[in-house]
This record gives sequence, structure tokens and C-alpha cells, in this order.
Amino acid sequence: MTTKEAETPPPFIFRDGAIQTVLDLRVYRLTAIQKSAYRFAERCTAVLGSPEADRLPVRFVFGPTIIEQDALETARLFFQELLDQELREQVGDETRALRALIIAQAFSRTDLIRQD
Repeated sequence: MTTKEAETPPPFIFRDGAIQTVLDLRVYRLTAIQKSAYRFAERCTAVLGSPEADRLPVRFVFGPTIIEQDALETARLFFQELLDQELREQVGDETRALRALIIAQAFSRTDLIRQD
């Protein structure tokens, strides 16, 4: 083990049936965090704390029969889902105007696009 590896703390620590972490709200939108928490509701309860500046404390609470390895894997998968939800939010923002135009065209009695 190198000195750098020894200095790097583990990404998650499972203690008393829960894992605590802090999310950076400059990286992840609250909406993406909430959607991810909802998607993982069967595996654990994500307790969202009060935002402090750009930081959001999150505590993943697991059932009494969970083993540490499964809890750590759930936390890892949560972050994959969180990235997916954040990218969906970003794509939604980037395509909002185009989607509005398509919906307007679909419900319009006249063509908004010339058909020459």
C-alpha cells in the first residue's frame, strides 16, 4: 500500500446501519438527488438534511438485516443513479425549447414550419 492510498479515506463508512455522505449542490441538482433517493427507496431510506451553502448532508438508512458489503454496494449504485438523473436534468434543460416547439406544433392548427 502506498502512502497516498493510506491517506485516502474510504468513500463510504457503514456505521450503526447507515452511511453518511455530503453531496455538492454545485455538481448535483436537488431534483436529481430527490429522484435518485426515490428510485432507491426499496433498498434504503435516503434522509436529506438541510443544505448548508453548497453542501447537502445525506444519510442512507438501511434495514436491520443489511450487511456492510450490500450497504456499500447500494451507496455506490446510488451515485451511478444520481449521475444518470443529473444528466437527464441537464439534457432536459438543453432541449426544453425544442420540446416546447414540438408540442406547440402538435397542438397547432397551422404549421409553424414551412413545408415548401
